Amino acid sequence: MQYAASGIADAFVAARRDGTAMSAYPGGLPQTLADAYAIQALAIDRWSDAIGGWKVARINDPWRERLHADRYIGPIFARTIVDAGFVSKVPAYEGGSAAFEAEIALVVGSDTDPERLSWSLEDARSLITDARLVIEAASSPLASIATLGPLAAITAFGNNSGLIRGPSVDLNSLPGGFAEVTIDGMSVGRSPLWGDPDGPLPAFVFALERAASLGYPLKRGQIVSTGALTGVHRVVIGQMCSARFGNLATIDCVVTSRPANQ
Repeated sequence: MQYAASGIADAFVAARRDGTAMSAYPGGLPQTLADAYAIQALAIDRWSDAIGGWKVARINDPWRERLHADRYIGPIFARTIVDAGFVSKVPAYEGGSAAFEAEIALVVGSDTDPERLSWSLEDARSLITDARLVIEAASSPLASIATLGPLAAITAFGNNSGLIRGPSVDLNSLPGGFAEVTIDGMSVGRSPLWGDPDGPLPAFVFALERAASLGYPLKRGQIVSTGALTGVHRVVIGQMCSARFGNLATIDCVVTSRPANQ
């Protein structure tokens, strides 16, 4: 397993470094969450950038039932976290897979205890120092990643190529509002900003617990993107995308070719 895992990690590192697409998964697909996260850890160790945060993504059936898990995490590297501009760039791999996701992100206010593997919603909320409206660029050099499932996505840096950081918001302003995403002027998804009964907090708790269990306890200033609000919207280079977060803000973007070595 170690040789295969090393080769898979090397392949994803090389594709990300060179900005090139992959036509097929580079080896045998992992069969367990432990194996997938082991490959992710190898790739993180071989990548020349600090972890600036983590993405959280849903695991849907039939994978949820098979893996007995409903979420996974992936690293967001510091150089790929940028502030939103007049029209922000969503990086995508030419010939790879790309998606546009409107999300709520939460910023960690202090270093967490590396030995702590269980968090209540209340304790997790007290750790939050900021909440941001964001766009996740869920992009991979692997064109078939969407059909291969969450284990493949975990190994491919969590299927993340960047985070566009919009304005800060008060978490109390989210209930009652709606997010809507448009691509090339057409609405492709609409949902409440506070979709779960506890909003984005369960995803934040999951990131706290999972990252610590993997040996990456969350640190002060890291940002956790808590999952797609309106869905995972497939995009291609050149498309114009917008996310409207109720009456709080709108983030306008264009999908662009991803620079090498980011």
